[in-house]
Amino acid sequence: MTAIKAIFFDIRDTLGEVDRPGHLIPYRPSTEQLLDAVSQMHVTLGAITNLPDNVTDEQGRDMLCTALLSEDEKTGKPKTIGNYILRENIVTNHEAAAALKLPSANKPWPEIYKYAADKLKLKIEECLYIGENTNEVLGARLAGMQAERKECPPGRDFAPALVGRIGASAVDSGRQFEALLKHEHLLGERIFACGELIARELKKLVDGKAPPLDQPKWISPPSRQELKIPESVYSSMGYYVYLIEHFADQIHLQAEEAMIEVAVACGMNSDRGQWILDQHEQARAYWSAMKVAWRRIERGDDDDRFYAIWDFQKSLEAFVFLFEAHAVRENYQLYPEAGTHFNDTDDAMVLNLLQHFGPADITPYVAMVERMESKLGIAKR
Repeated sequence: MTAIKAIFFDIRDTLGEVDRPGHLIPYRPSTEQLLDAVSQMHVTLGAITNLPDNVTDEQGRDMLCTALLSEDEKTGKPKTIGNYILRENIVTNHEAAAALKLPSANKPWPEIYKYAADKLKLKIEECLYIGENTNEVLGARLAGMQAERKECPPGRDFAPALVGRIGASAVDSGRQFEALLKHEHLLGERIFACGELIARELKKLVDGKAPPLDQPKWISPPSRQELKIPESVYSSMGYYVYLIEHFADQIHLQAEEAMIEVAVACGMNSDRGQWILDQHEQARAYWSAMKVAWRRIERGDDDDRFYAIWDFQKSLEAFVFLFEAHAVRENYQLYPEAGTHFNDTDDAMVLNLLQHFGPADITPYVAMVERMESKLGIAKR
């Protein structure tokens, strides 16, 4: 095998998560641990990325180079991905297409990998591509570049480490457990956005269509034709019910509740976390109502369908309203307070504990969210 002289990384879902166009939140601490390790191998580090049309080359390079990995506890000096990957070694699809005079040079097409190697004045077989996307890894190999697939999400690439705080402030403990839970909130925000759209579409079906009050309500509800749920909405409802049952509770809520128990053991007043436990119980009640309503919509009779849709819509609307505020309060109140009770050893222990909730690989659930977004017309971030 040819000796490797350069390693190119994918960005999104490999080094971190893009929470909005042009902004990257690195995985902590695994991205820094990975970059630290490869930087000691005396190879050139670069990146190959597909940017969306609304993000320019310069914005893409800024996104990567300024992404904060850690801060020195004594000096407060930030360490970013730009400390490892130089700006000039970042290759974008826009740049490659313009240089090669092609209408498109998006991965996994071979042209972008060949262009990246040429840019560093290396033979393509002297370069290694690392990314989470199987198609892009195969594309690199077919172009002649060595390639390895990195699992997404990360977390088990390295053992939890005593890395110390990162940017501790009044609204951020700087602890690693907090970074992990906030990453999960990013996916939650996407789920909330889907829920808002589903509830809005269902509201159109039921608003103003209730039977007159001068006759029993179960008589002559709107016809089945009037209550036909669009396929895109109906399918998304099914995904939503599956996600709340198999993802939201098992992976996120139970993990948070375990973290609170540890924080209390470390000295936090148990009253400070009671609101989160109560709101979790309320959310589970909404989810239970949604699951019953979904069963009625799927398997019930025509006379009940109006009320089943109404119940699903109201339960979903109430859940989204509650948990959008819930996530904000967790981010800016509960997590920072809990983190003040942890030392570095506690933080590493909690991080390890949180990673034992739910399945080792949540990519099927991420794909399900992306499927909902596609069906509902929500632009991919």
